[in-house]
Amino acid sequence: MISWDLIKKHKLGIPLLWDITMVFVVLGNLALIIFDLSYLSLRPFYFHKFPNILSMYDKPILGIEPHRTTTAYTDLVDNLKYLTQLRDDEFRESQRKKTREEIYETLKTLKSQVTNEKFDVLYVSFEFALQIEDVQSRRKKVEEILGQLNEFFSVMEETDEITTLGELSEQYAFINRLSIETNEAKEILGIIQKMDKRMLEIVETNPFAMSGQTQFLSEIQTGIKHEYQTHKTKARDLKLRQELDPILGRDRIPSTVVAFAWFWRDQNRSLEQKIEFFNNHFRESFALNYYRAISSDGTPVNNYLLLDAPFLFFFLAEFVLSWLLAIKNKVYIAWFLYPIYHWYDVLGLIPIVEFRFFRLVRVYKIYLMLQTNQFTKILGNDLISKTLRYYSNIIKEEISDIVTIQILTEMQNEVRSGNSLDQLVNAIDQNRAELKKVAIKNIAKSAQNPNLQALIQNLVTEVSERVSANMKPISLLPREMQANLTKQISLTIYTAISQATVAMATDPSGRKSIENLIDYLIDEMILVAEDPDMIKLNTNISVALIENMKKSIGEKKWLKSEIASS
Repeated sequence: MISWDLIKKHKLGIPLLWDITMVFVVLGNLALIIFDLSYLSLRPFYFHKFPNILSMYDKPILGIEPHRTTTAYTDLVDNLKYLTQLRDDEFRESQRKKTREEIYETLKTLKSQVTNEKFDVLYVSFEFALQIEDVQSRRKKVEEILGQLNEFFSVMEETDEITTLGELSEQYAFINRLSIETNEAKEILGIIQKMDKRMLEIVETNPFAMSGQTQFLSEIQTGIKHEYQTHKTKARDLKLRQELDPILGRDRIPSTVVAFAWFWRDQNRSLEQKIEFFNNHFRESFALNYYRAISSDGTPVNNYLLLDAPFLFFFLAEFVLSWLLAIKNKVYIAWFLYPIYHWYDVLGLIPIVEFRFFRLVRVYKIYLMLQTNQFTKILGNDLISKTLRYYSNIIKEEISDIVTIQILTEMQNEVRSGNSLDQLVNAIDQNRAELKKVAIKNIAKSAQNPNLQALIQNLVTEVSERVSANMKPISLLPREMQANLTKQISLTIYTAISQATVAMATDPSGRKSIENLIDYLIDEMILVAEDPDMIKLNTNISVALIENMKKSIGEKKWLKSEIASS
């Protein structure tokens, strides 16, 4: 729990407030860095759950805009939907009125920009046409004047207002054409033929590739081909290709284009059903595609530094202040050593996106800060402290495991090279003299050890009894006397050997014999180490042992722990 007594005691002084501020600022900056690094991969998720994030981050920060090629196709689908809505007389009339008003507002803006007598006349004529009461006459007159206006502006330098006027004029004419029922089928066919051309462009140019989202195009192609395959016949496919040939001007038409052409021409579904199916299965894949602007240096636009600037200035101020305090307190022998010791902070302050990685080091600095200052004491043993310890233990365990496994892997490589057994034997060979001294010292000590002597005597007695029991009886001696004789002989031999061993260990000639024996054993070990079968056996056993150690170390022990127990 948080210790309120400590808070009152420390009275939230400047050092404590500064540490708390640093913790939250660094965590906020790291959260922003992680968000930016993961944005493109998580963009489909934001598209579904938080679409407002796209409007705030796409174009302003990363220069992302909807791709014109794919957007043009979905716009044509929207035109089909708009066409179905225009079947309603009330909706059609409201759209016509709204379009006229937008055209009039655009003309008023152009009037303030263009000084020309002909334009003034056309402007007055448009205002007059809006006042005509007869619906058919007004519609015809407005459309006639719009044609003259667009012809007038076609020879002038294009501006946003001129472009808007052309689009609105086309929309107004489109609404008027749909007022005649017989024109609907013709308009639908015209839109579908434009969609055929757009789909051919999409398949041939793959606008998804630049944004690394080709999988969306693959999903679109797989989906529409699967839908077409269930209705496809050889005659239908041939007929569609013949119909598309004059529209697209191609001898070989991609199967995806043919499948979409069939889909929009399918007579078994209404136009509303086709649009609904498209929106449910394909629109998202089209909408997720984007174009990312390229900066002057040839790299994709990234205005992340606009968001990062406040943090950058804060960390710069903190770095300068810490440097001044280090100079004042004479922390280092020279004033210029501070940035050398804090080189990661210096790199993190460079206003280049790639260098923000070094700010991750601040996580460790926060950990040290919380471990050494008053903030940790105030937090006490609550969930925050336990969480910090839990994740710091994870980091320490992961790092130590990586280092240890790397060392063991190097050991395995060394063992596989066949040098490990040679190194062991060479180590023994280099310590011959010490081995001889230790062997002679322990031989004499062991031979004179009463506990060991008693243990061996009992063992000799047990062995002699078993030998006597298995021996053929000697006819001249009773069986008990034979057994006792065997025991006495064995103990006498052991005593003689023990005394001889002590004598050898203390006598110069005896020590020489023991040293010769050790030399012989070491020489034999060297010969064994050169044997190919022994080398192979040693390698297999050693590698297996080290591999088991690596598996044991690689086990994620922190997965079995809980924050509450940290």
